[in-house]
This record gives sequence, structure tokens and C-alpha cells, in this order.
Amino acid sequence: MINIDPSGKNAQAAKWQLRNDLLHRRRVIPTDLQNTTRWKVINNLRTLHSHMAPAVVGIYYPIKGEIDLRSWVQELWNNGETVALPRTVERGHPLIYNIWAPNTKLEPDTLGIPCATGAEIDPALMIIPSVGYNRKGFRLGYGGGFYDRTLNNMEFPSITIGVTYTELEVNDFPTQYHDQRMHYFVTGKEVITC
Repeated sequence: MINIDPSGKNAQAAKWQLRNDLLHRRRVIPTDLQNTTRWKVINNLRTLHSHMAPAVVGIYYPIKGEIDLRSWVQELWNNGETVALPRTVERGHPLIYNIWAPNTKLEPDTLGIPCATGAEIDPALMIIPSVGYNRKGFRLGYGGGFYDRTLNNMEFPSITIGVTYTELEVNDFPTQYHDQRMHYFVTGKEVITC
């Protein structure tokens, strides 16, 4: 577990340094551990999701070493669930979610991340990638604020599940007024209720 002083004078600088350190740590996770973690995370998500009512599931397309959940998407489709992918329209704006139907082609958004082309929809369950996390329910992302802005602007609340590697837990880090707390974190080791 990583520790930083969340109240230091240079809290924002410390947060950016922490983010860079965590991204480096994620890049060097061995392939066998990545594969094992992916399998365990999907099992943990499957179990957690089985206790929830069917819903529109907002998932993410994996980039930069994020845990790849695409094999679970096929299971969701097979169970008749609606799946949606986020789309970045413009920096400084909330994400929009488009329905991702089976056998449909993805297209890049403004950041070049593959996204769906179906109708816009608000997910009731959002699976959100995390660079780092703490047990208070806060995630550390890439610093663009897209997910926080999206959650803050949703008409109806969504259940949020941060997904990350166990090894990227941080004891504490600075949070700001707009940072949104996750309901759960799912790692290869456990499901954390926040």
C-alpha cells in the first residue's frame, strides 16, 4: 500500500506524482498476474452483479493497461442485459453513454478511445476503471475528471463500481469537492463496499 500526505502544501503535485507512480506500477505488472486478476475481477463482478436487479451496465473499453472486461460483456449480452460504452465528446464535459449491441462496430471518440454508436442512454450501473483507490471509496483516474463530471450531472443516481488492481491501493490521497465516491471497488482479491 502506498502512503502520501493528503494535506501537504503541494497536495495537487503529490496527487499527480502518485498518479504517475501508479501508472508506472500498472505498466510493469507481469502478464500472468494481469490475466489472473482479470479472471478474478470478472468473477467478483459476476457475483456482485448477481445480487442486483438487471440494469443498463455502463462498462469501459480498456486502455493503458486497464483490466479488460470484454469477455464479461459477452455474458451480459447472453443474459439479455443492455451494455453501454462511454464517449468523450469534448474535454471539460461529461461523458455520454451509447448502447453497445453485439456484433456492432466501434468507432473512436475525440480521445481515440473505441466507443459504441447506439442510442444514448444513462447506465444504472457504471463500471469505472481506476488508476488507484482507497478504502474510503475514492478513485484516482487520469486527472481529466470525466467520470466525476458525468456522475455529478446524471439525472438519476447510478451504482458505481471502481475496478483496479489490488496492488494499486493507496492509504489516502487528496480529494476535491467534485470527486465522486464509489459504491464498491472490485479487485482481483476482493469486493470492497465503500
